[in-house]
Amino acid sequence: MLAAAAGLLLVPLAVAQNQSGTPVSGGWVPRVAHKPDPSKIVVPKGYKVDVFVAGLDTPSAATVDGEGNVWVAISGNLFGPFEWEYAGQRVKNPVGGPHVEVFDKNGKHLKDIGVGMFHFVMNEIGYCAENNKVYIPEYSQNIWEIDGLNGRLKKIITDLPIGDHQIGGITCKDGWLYWGQGFPSNAGFADPDNHGWTDQVDPFWEKHGDPNLPKTARDPVCRDVVHTGLNVRSSDGRLTGALLPVGVPAKPGMVIKAQVPCGGSIMRVRIGDNEKNSDGLYHHEQMEVYAMGFRNQSGVRFGPKGSRFENALAVSDNGVNDLGHRRIANGAEKLWIVTEKGQDGGFPDKEGMGFVTNKRYSLRAYNGAKVDRPYPQLYIGDKPWVPQLPPYRFPPHVEGVRGVPLIIANPNPNGYLNPVLEWDTNNPFDGIAWGDQRFGVKDTLFGAIFGVIDNGPDSLVPTWPAVIRVEFLEPAGVKWSYFMRNVDPGPGAYQKPENRGGMERTNDVVFTNDGKTMLVVDYGELYIDYSMPSPFFTTPKSGVIWKVTYTGQ
Repeated sequence: MLAAAAGLLLVPLAVAQNQSGTPVSGGWVPRVAHKPDPSKIVVPKGYKVDVFVAGLDTPSAATVDGEGNVWVAISGNLFGPFEWEYAGQRVKNPVGGPHVEVFDKNGKHLKDIGVGMFHFVMNEIGYCAENNKVYIPEYSQNIWEIDGLNGRLKKIITDLPIGDHQIGGITCKDGWLYWGQGFPSNAGFADPDNHGWTDQVDPFWEKHGDPNLPKTARDPVCRDVVHTGLNVRSSDGRLTGALLPVGVPAKPGMVIKAQVPCGGSIMRVRIGDNEKNSDGLYHHEQMEVYAMGFRNQSGVRFGPKGSRFENALAVSDNGVNDLGHRRIANGAEKLWIVTEKGQDGGFPDKEGMGFVTNKRYSLRAYNGAKVDRPYPQLYIGDKPWVPQLPPYRFPPHVEGVRGVPLIIANPNPNGYLNPVLEWDTNNPFDGIAWGDQRFGVKDTLFGAIFGVIDNGPDSLVPTWPAVIRVEFLEPAGVKWSYFMRNVDPGPGAYQKPENRGGMERTNDVVFTNDGKTMLVVDYGELYIDYSMPSPFFTTPKSGVIWKVTYTGQ
């Protein structure tokens, strides 16, 4: 079957690029990768773009070890199609499973690691110079460790909650290992109308949940929460409380107890504490919550040594999607700077700069007609939630109120952290890396923008794929600019023929050890057509690691 698929992938390029497929026949026209062309990418003067490695399947992140080797996390075929019909044949997609590929500093392939051992997508990877080990988060519940290229792959963290957002970025500092633990749901609810995992028994809750509650997945909180009693009634008739298992309603004033580990957090463990345990794993009692109140933390990076950000942790965070019965609109992608333990971004009641009760987060105004409630499936306890109108009146074209109700009745007494940058809604701000003078910058962070998948609509002008530059100014302030972008904005797969060959889906950035070269991980072509039975086409061998070198000229 693989041989047949390989043959079909040799269809003429024009055919593969100009036809997404035929819904009537139920089959995709097989797509082939464009040859990467650095001339289709724009960078500032003084920088040069080359191809480091091409022809990869679904690269999602990279790290550079002490010897300069480049470790690339290969996600595997998450989106599909896994097989399809074409020209009367059943074709299997040749994109392989999750693993890690290692290249030397010149791009020569050295080794594949973890083939057949990982069972779900690889989203991040990180090297710790303090102990010369590479840490590999397997998105579904596990973190692995390997001591050098010829070391043994060991599972060191497991027993984590499942959901839409699980393990994100990973890094180390001063003997601690830090990772992003995602907030499982979209906006606080295990709502079966927009999630597929809500009726699934979660081993985490089987072991650590209230014995009187179902063992299905939901959002574990980082501090004790007093509940407003906010519920949703899903299309199957069940009433579900925020932060509770599907089908379990909330009551005003009830308390949801904190968990460790918890969702939407930066967790940490003291490196080496797992060696105290006979199973070699870090246990929950050895974990600490370093920061909280995020949603889906793709990148976590401390600033460069000797800089004013040396002890500051940058966190890139994917904002809430505009879906579900507690629909929060216009949730931005965010960049945070965490400066001390215990800081709280406020999610799921605070989305970036403001609380969701602000009018920015609701698309519709409510003008008082009870039959036209903006969120008809929301309840406080068992009573329908109806917004309260203000005592003053506005002109008819702006009459009413907008906003989304809160879940948490007890605000954090220590206050809240605000992001330093908000990015275009639903265009994920993923991997991040700090640059310094060796790359011609100072106090500057670079971030990869992956792009919209199925949570549009998109903006009038595409803001992806791209690498953006975020400069931290003196004495205060932030300035951002595009650092790396296609000649024509938008992904290469949808470009005019003369502009193809640029970036598709930038997912991570990392610097080589000399600091002069940035490597940009490009996941490759993910073609989307929701008129097809399988809406995504993961194009084989379309992933690229781009190389951007500082020339100073």
